Amino acid sequence: MRKNNSASIIITIAAIALSLFFLKDSYLFYSKAGAVRQAYVAAHPQMLKKIINLGLDLQGGMRIVLEIDQSHLNKKETGDILERAYTVIEKRINGLGVAEPIIQKQGKDRLIVELPGFRDEEAAKGVIGSTAQLEFNLLRDPAELERAVKVIDNVLKGQSVGDTAAAVANDSTALKKKEAEEKAKLLFTGKEKAAAESSAVKIAPSTVSSLSELLVPLDNQIGVAESHKEQVKQILARADVRDALERTGLSGSTFLWGHAARLTGSTKYYELYYVKSHPEMRGDAIKDARGTINQDGMTGGQAYVSLEMNSRGARMFSRVTGQNVDKFLAIVLDSTVYSAPKIRQKIAFGQAMIEGNFTLEEAKNLAVVLRAGALPAPVNIIEQRTVGPSLGQDSIRKGAISWVVAMTLVFLFMAIYYRWSGIIANFAVLIELVLILGLMASVNATLTLPGIAGLVLNIGIAVDANVLIYERIREELRLGKTTRGAIHAGFDRALVTIIDSHVASLITALILFWLGTGPIKGFAITLIFGIIISLFTQFVITRTVFEVMPPKHKDETLSI
Repeated sequence: MRKNNSASIIITIAAIALSLFFLKDSYLFYSKAGAVRQAYVAAHPQMLKKIINLGLDLQGGMRIVLEIDQSHLNKKETGDILERAYTVIEKRINGLGVAEPIIQKQGKDRLIVELPGFRDEEAAKGVIGSTAQLEFNLLRDPAELERAVKVIDNVLKGQSVGDTAAAVANDSTALKKKEAEEKAKLLFTGKEKAAAESSAVKIAPSTVSSLSELLVPLDNQIGVAESHKEQVKQILARADVRDALERTGLSGSTFLWGHAARLTGSTKYYELYYVKSHPEMRGDAIKDARGTINQDGMTGGQAYVSLEMNSRGARMFSRVTGQNVDKFLAIVLDSTVYSAPKIRQKIAFGQAMIEGNFTLEEAKNLAVVLRAGALPAPVNIIEQRTVGPSLGQDSIRKGAISWVVAMTLVFLFMAIYYRWSGIIANFAVLIELVLILGLMASVNATLTLPGIAGLVLNIGIAVDANVLIYERIREELRLGKTTRGAIHAGFDRALVTIIDSHVASLITALILFWLGTGPIKGFAITLIFGIIISLFTQFVITRTVFEVMPPKHKDETLSI
């Protein structure tokens, strides 16, 4: 045996062993049932980074089509809007931990997102579709809130804007005196509070003549019963109400709803905040955000999002908190107040937290959105489709059948037409498939249904190379060369032709991978790996097998 054959054998054994090592995790993962598989992943969190992932068409998941709302942007702002949105969405999805997500650009204002194995629709919509405009807004003083409610009440009673402004001006001194006397109260005395809480159930929409009838105190803020929320929204959205607030000097403030309902007794209430329209800080001050569980104090066991400011944000936060001690600072995300803590002292180190009756998963998803940053414009989900695992299993079954049928027919042809040499070629093809799958597992690649088609095509490419070599060997044998001489000449002279065809196919596959999206990339990946491995199997593995099979006597013919 020649030295180069010994080296080839060692390289072949090492390549096969390495491929089986990389495929071990994929086998352990996919050989388990659904519930057992989830528990196994929980115990081995790095597992998903070591296996061959299955695409959306094979394991199910979600497909979401997003459209960017450019209606409020000028031409300059829309120039790179799609690229900026793509970058933010990509960061958010990577934060979700989805294995091999696919994000594609479509036209000038659409993104197609595929999440293999992910089926939590609400979490996906919350993370992907959230604009994530984070702001820190100071709450207005109780006297200003009461003044705004009085203006709205007067409008609902039919008073003109002029009458309303005059009434507010006449009451200004009284309001200031009341604020000094009742600092801890917002709108109601004890009797009025009980009446308001009762009204949350008893007041009918048709009998409401003022906003104050629909409001109840909730700790340091005010709230609205869930049954009255839509009615309050309609009142606040009225043009005459907005006009009255503006003309009475209240245009720099806005009403915002709280994030989650609070259960008081048997009634759900939503907090309503009256905040300054201009934020003190924005989300670009955030350096990091993490969802975690509070282990201390009265809120122990509750999930929250911890925020860390960048250097600029820390300075701004220190200034804002230092100048507004004993006031409330609302943390606002997408025009919704998640929490409004009271500033008890100056916070100099840029640390903050968002509380909002979260589950740990909700807190982590919110942290993902905040870390990725805000979208450059709102996005609308125009299509959402969930692919069930049953459809994926059906695709796997049909893909496997096509693969088995193709291999069986090719193997039969090779064994019948080329006899023992054909069996050697079949053996090499099997090794090639192991090497391709091992290489895919080593880079955590995704196998899709088109990828299975690429594997089937690789069988044809490998067999085609064997046919070229074998036909050349036959020609050399017909010219009278010895068996050993014919083998050497057959492999050497077929080398140039095979390399030419493989390089042409490889260039095509690389272009498909470069310009293609989704399923096209899946096809291109398996094709690229197959072409590279095919050259290795033909001129290292197959040739070595032929050369280590010495003839029993000088005139022995080759079974080809």
